[in-house]
Amino acid sequence: MADTSALRRELRHGLRRLADGIGRAGRAALTGDKYEHYLKYHASTGCEHPPMTEAQFWRDYHTWQDDNPQGRCC
Repeated sequence: MADTSALRRELRHGLRRLADGIGRAGRAALTGDKYEHYLKYHASTGCEHPPMTEAQFWRDYHTWQDDNPQGRCC
């Protein structure tokens, strides 16, 4: 019986890791992990000001994209 509970626990853990991986892949496909890269860059450069919130980052990013269209069809 102990083997069954350990197997179930291992299976749940594996499914949770799979779901997390699918979620990360989906976010990467949709947003390209831009905000996460921004946070890593911000932390590595020692900026004195706090990082932008995710909402601020995306507003700024889309404003920049609208002002500087590059390689987009529309």
